[in-house]
Amino acid sequence: MQSPYVAILRTPHARPLVLASLVGRLSSGMGPLALVLLVQDATGSFAYAGAASAATLLTNGLLAPVRGRLVDRFGQRRCLPPLALAFAGALAGVVLVAGPGPAGVAATVALAAAAGATVPPLTASMRVLWVSLVGRGPELQTAYALDAVLEEVLYVVGPLLAGALAAAVDPAAGLLTAAGLALVGTFGFVVSPLSWTWSGSQAGRAGWAGAMASGGMRTLAPTPAAVGVVIALVGLVTAPLESAAFVLAAELAPPGTMTESATWVTTAMNVTAAAGMTLAGAMVDRAGVPPTMAIAWGCTAAALLVALAGRASLGAERYRGKHEVGHAGTRQAGRIRRIL
Repeated sequence: MQSPYVAILRTPHARPLVLASLVGRLSSGMGPLALVLLVQDATGSFAYAGAASAATLLTNGLLAPVRGRLVDRFGQRRCLPPLALAFAGALAGVVLVAGPGPAGVAATVALAAAAGATVPPLTASMRVLWVSLVGRGPELQTAYALDAVLEEVLYVVGPLLAGALAAAVDPAAGLLTAAGLALVGTFGFVVSPLSWTWSGSQAGRAGWAGAMASGGMRTLAPTPAAVGVVIALVGLVTAPLESAAFVLAAELAPPGTMTESATWVTTAMNVTAAAGMTLAGAMVDRAGVPPTMAIAWGCTAAALLVALAGRASLGAERYRGKHEVGHAGTRQAGRIRRIL
C-alpha cells in the first residue's frame, strides 16, 4: 500500500517546490548556531553572541506577520526574492563587521536584527501552496504533517552542518553557507510556475487587522504560546501540533490573508519559545529541574484548557472556500488548474 506521504509528493509540481523550500529553510536551521559561533569567535564573548542571536530571533518572530501580509498582498514572486537578498546581505554584513569593541558589537547586533527581520517566509509560502496543490480535504493535513516532519529534520541537520563547517573550515563558513542556501532555495522556489502565478490577494482585503480579524485565529495564537515552554521537551508532539495549527490557520484566515495567518502561528511559536527557554533557564538556576518541569506541564495543561474553551470561536466564522470566491479568485483558480 502506498504511503500517504509518497502520494502527496507525487502531486504535480510538489517535489520541486518541497525541495526548493527545504533548501531555503535549511538556512534557518543553520543560521542560529552559525551566528553564535561566528560572533563568539570574532568578539571572544558568548554574551555578545547571545545578544546577536536574540536580536535575530525577536525580529524574525515579531515581524513575521508583516512579511506574510506583504506576500499576501503582492505575491510570492515579488516579495520572496527581495527578502532573500536582504537576508543574505545582512548575514554577509555580520561576517564583515563582527569584531570586538562597542562599534563592532553594535553593528553586528544591528545586522543580526536586520537578518531576522528579512527571513523569507518559505514555510508559510509552501503551506499556502499546499492548499492549491491538494485542496482542503484530508490530504491537506497529511501535507502539513509531512512538511512539519521534514522541517524538524532540518532543525536537527542544520546545527550539525553549521558546527561541522565552523570546525573544519572557518566560523564564517557556516553563516555564508546559510546565506547562500537562502538565496538558492528562495529563487528555486519562486521559479516554480505555481509560485510564479500565485498572486496572493484573491479575494480582497481583510482590513488593518489582517489575519487577526478572525476570532478563531485569535483563539489559535495563544494555544501554541502555552506549549512553547515545553515544545523542546516533548518533541514528539511538535509535528502534529504544527500541522494542526497551520491547517486551522488556513481554514480560519480571512480572505486574502493566508500567508499572514500562517506567519502568526510562526510568530506565536518563535517568540514564546524564546521567552519560554529564557524563563526555563532562570527557573532551573533558582529552583531546579523538577519545579521547572512541573511549571512546563502546567503550561501544557493550560494550553489544553485554552483550546477547549476556544473551540466555539474556532467554528464560529466560516471562511472555508472564501479564498476562491469573486472574480479575482476565479481567475487565480483557473491559472492554477491550467498549471496542474
